[in-house]
Amino acid sequence: MIKKCLLFVLAALFLNSCASKNTFDQVNQISKDSACSPCESPSGYEAKIKGLLYISDIGIQCCANKRTLDTAVALKKVYLHRFYDLKEEQKVFFAKNQKLYVDLDFNAIFYVYLKQELQARGIVVLDDNSADSPYVTKIDLAFSKYSARQDGTGLHSKLVGVLNLSDVNKNRKFTLRTKQDVQGFENLKDVPFYTHLLIKQMANKAASIISEL
Repeated sequence: MIKKCLLFVLAALFLNSCASKNTFDQVNQISKDSACSPCESPSGYEAKIKGLLYISDIGIQCCANKRTLDTAVALKKVYLHRFYDLKEEQKVFFAKNQKLYVDLDFNAIFYVYLKQELQARGIVVLDDNSADSPYVTKIDLAFSKYSARQDGTGLHSKLVGVLNLSDVNKNRKFTLRTKQDVQGFENLKDVPFYTHLLIKQMANKAASIISEL
């Protein structure tokens, strides 16, 4: 799912996550261990992750009563159609006077976390829409911007994407933005892990929008 480390030459270092399964396992465990927070909450969310203070704009783990649909409502069905990755030159992390390349497939990672979050909310995720049902919501997302830097206080990252939802009843677009701050961050090898968390935050936001429409 996530491409293997590329032989990609830059006048920079590589920040990659070849052991992708292990990274997913770490993030899922962090999610389980985190105190739940309503996904809709506009307030910042704080947690201790790897001994550091982690501050985001959405909970890593959404509260159970916010993750399930009213059982009286018909099951919602969605089709994860197409997710567009960032361009390679957009996957850049600035660490003081170094320019680093983050070797991750943002779209593939987003797919995994979004599917998890939708299913946790009782939404049926179809592999395709071969029946061509007009009531199945087609979901597309295009990543548009990623910025990340390390300074004297820690790690600061932002991610932006455009979510499109369409079926017979709607055709809606939403600009999704999420951010993270990790106070005291120093270990550059952990950048892929924290990037996974950033992408998961966007998946949480997308799943909340999808479940409410």
